[in-house]
Amino acid sequence: MADQTQGAIDALLGLLTRAIGDEARLVGGLPGNMQFIKDEMDSMNGFLMHLTKTESEHDDQIRAWMKQVREIAYLAEDCVERYVRDIAPHDGGGILDTLVFLVCHPNKYWLRHRLAKQILELKARVNDVGERRNRYGVKVPPGSELKKAEDRAAAEEEKRDAFRRALEQGIAECSRQAQAQQDQAPGVMIYSSIRTAVRRLLPAAVPSFITKAIAQLPAHVRSHGAAVVRGTWKKCSSAANDEATFRCIEMLLCALYAYPFKGNNLELKRLSRKLSQEDEEAAGADEIKKQAMIFCYSLLSTNQKSCLQYLTAFQEETAISRTSLVRRWVAEGLVSNEPGRTLQEAGERYFSELLFRGFIRRARIGDAGTVKSCEPLSGPICEFISSIAKADNFVVELPVHLDRQLQIRRIVKQPRPTHQAAAADYYRCWSCCRKQDAEAVVDPMDDLAKFLTKLPALYRLNVLDLGGCKGLKPSHIATICTVVWLKYLCLRKTDVRRLPPRHMGKLKLLETLDIRETPRIHPRDVRRMYLQSLKHLLAGRYVNKLTGEDAPTARTAADVLVVTVKIPARIAAMRNMETLSHVQVSDELLGGVAKLHRLKKLGVVIHQANNPTAQQLLAVVCKLAGSLRSLSIWITQAGFLDISVLQEATPSLILENLDINGRISSSLPSWVEMAGKLANISLRDTEMNGGETLRRLANVQSLRCLKLRRRSFIEQALIFRDVHFRALRFLIIDGDTITSVAFVADAAPKLEKIVWAISKVHSGELISGIDKLPKLEEIEIRGNFNVNSLLQAIGPRTEPPASAIRYRCRYVYLSDFNEITVVSKTKSDAATTLSLPAGVINQQQ
Repeated sequence: MADQTQGAIDALLGLLTRAIGDEARLVGGLPGNMQFIKDEMDSMNGFLMHLTKTESEHDDQIRAWMKQVREIAYLAEDCVERYVRDIAPHDGGGILDTLVFLVCHPNKYWLRHRLAKQILELKARVNDVGERRNRYGVKVPPGSELKKAEDRAAAEEEKRDAFRRALEQGIAECSRQAQAQQDQAPGVMIYSSIRTAVRRLLPAAVPSFITKAIAQLPAHVRSHGAAVVRGTWKKCSSAANDEATFRCIEMLLCALYAYPFKGNNLELKRLSRKLSQEDEEAAGADEIKKQAMIFCYSLLSTNQKSCLQYLTAFQEETAISRTSLVRRWVAEGLVSNEPGRTLQEAGERYFSELLFRGFIRRARIGDAGTVKSCEPLSGPICEFISSIAKADNFVVELPVHLDRQLQIRRIVKQPRPTHQAAAADYYRCWSCCRKQDAEAVVDPMDDLAKFLTKLPALYRLNVLDLGGCKGLKPSHIATICTVVWLKYLCLRKTDVRRLPPRHMGKLKLLETLDIRETPRIHPRDVRRMYLQSLKHLLAGRYVNKLTGEDAPTARTAADVLVVTVKIPARIAAMRNMETLSHVQVSDELLGGVAKLHRLKKLGVVIHQANNPTAQQLLAVVCKLAGSLRSLSIWITQAGFLDISVLQEATPSLILENLDINGRISSSLPSWVEMAGKLANISLRDTEMNGGETLRRLANVQSLRCLKLRRRSFIEQALIFRDVHFRALRFLIIDGDTITSVAFVADAAPKLEKIVWAISKVHSGELISGIDKLPKLEEIEIRGNFNVNSLLQAIGPRTEPPASAIRYRCRYVYLSDFNEITVVSKTKSDAATTLSLPAGVINQQQ
């Protein structure tokens, strides 16, 4: 809890320092009062920093005092931000300036007067909290400091991923064996049940994958860690809920693998002692799992704990987008600055760490293995994290900020009344004059507007997610824009029509605006929009050219285009911008984009592929070479956008992701080879020369994932030749232009996975040279399969010998990605190709 309180105070101190530093704009008693608050908070911060470094548990007295400090820090930060935003730009330094201010800005003057009173009251509260600490003897508990190990090097990431994958595969194998036992014949099942009952009376044998994982633990925790893991398995493995036991062991092993206190095993020894005490007290498996979970949670950092608690606000969701979640963490102030990283990048690291530790689960994984979304907290982990959040705030329910986010999502997810129901209720209201009938027709968006207007004046609502709601009227948007603290506003998949600049301009702190898949929004409103703090503008929707209907994704063989809004006219003045996703640009406004030196991700939609636009886009790439990491280009009309040659050298190009949709030239631009960090390339409707493009791609030494989508090449057969693609791990082919791929020796030595989506009738040889891919683990074929023909073509399953070099071949439905079957195959001289017999793939419906 001390670390969360310290984070709140750190934010306040930075704000106070900036506000007090500008003495010319401070008048009356405000400077002295804010200086007093800053001095007191400095002292409290030093005390809290000491608390966060001690190993001792904090008693209720210390935790209660820290809760009071955190509340005051939030209130003080609000007051100072309101002063800086509304008052400071108009303040003068003398009596005459004050009179001018009163005449010209009477509302601001009375606002300043009320703010001064609030800061005076806040000063008194700060003083009381400081005296209360001395009055009740709140002191730093004795105990040595826990020294954390240094951040892991980038080279360790692959080892961590391999460790995690091995655990998941081991658990999956154990689950398959358990399922196979359940599917046995009745007589065999009776024997198996007797054997299971006897096994529960004996010490449980540790599965081999757990033993292998223990051997990979760091040396400084391996001895104690092995004892703890085996002890936990021994006490919990006979429990009825084996899935919960496996997850507990998985979390425990990952926590030990990432154990941050190098050379100091106090936390581990404490868990070991607790397990021995539980032995004497004959505690149940649930209590053992709880103690293990407490240990895993204690090893998280300050910010990781806060971000994990924030996930309790997503109980109404079925899946949580990774990027949206990270942006919400940033907006809520849960992510701290890290040297050399943006807040977004730091938040991504938090997500990866919570995923590795097993606190969150993957919901959807991209073709290249990237986690796109996670599942909401559930089961024992949800109960545990909720109890921690309640205990930290001394409440029986969720903390206010989490509970209010839950209330908002519940309101948004309410079904709207139909026109018939509304008319019927309206008639009953007038005919019977019953108030309850009239209230039955309340629109959820009206409820939301009332909820927002009733928020306390000093309460900060940083995040408002209205994704998927319908019935947003101009009056609702006007009410939303009165919540001036908003930093994150999601209007994705809504039916909002207008975003008037006069209302949107009030959101001076807004950092993320998500209007993706919002079809009715007026394009002129976005063009006239000016939001000085905006960092992420997300727009655009995919539309099927033939049907005119919305397409959920661009990952389809159908002919799709992007329909979007025009980039804001004053984009050059939005200097905080980091993400521009799917915005329509012209050569005039691209010049303004080149001034956004913090821009990390740029997605442009170009209607007129002419030479001036191409040159301006190249100028943007050149000027932002040191910051731009992701570039997406959509060309919506026929013609070439010639971006083949940069006018200036770009030795510092740090581009990591390149997505091209439309014709640019017969091959990739030459400057692509200069991007030493380029890891992901996606091509669609580019109609390039396959041989020349592959030769150029081979010179991109860091290329990790290559996506060849609809009409990317003009050739039907591709050959990956020797001494090429040294880093390539994922190959995704989507569409029907390419019909076969061949690999020669040493062509892709690190290739792990091939995904091939086929939408039309297809038969014959797909992939040859499989034996030339030493690291290949999986081939996934997606299509509209005739299941009976497919299973008949595969034949009876026979598991290859354990000594054979194997890979998995997965067959899944193209429409919903549901798995049909998985076949294990060997890489040998006799099995070098993968083919599809005739009749296995049906015509796309």
